[in-house]
Amino acid sequence: MPGRLHVRIPAAIEDGRLEAAAGVALSAKTSQVMICGNPEMVTDTTEALKRRAMRKHRRREPGHITVENYW
Repeated sequence: MPGRLHVRIPAAIEDGRLEAAAGVALSAKTSQVMICGNPEMVTDTTEALKRRAMRKHRRREPGHITVENYW
């Protein structure tokens, strides 16, 4: 199907495919990311974003990444 990414989200972040498909750059200066899904995907995606200088959002310290785990 056109427009689909056939790769895990963390890998698509790492190699730039997600940004290319969305037409939006992920940046610690301009991005806020919400990650929802199974715990392994959430952890792996969070780590990929941390390598781009993003950090988890906390009440005491604003960040770029908000997460929700579910099955």
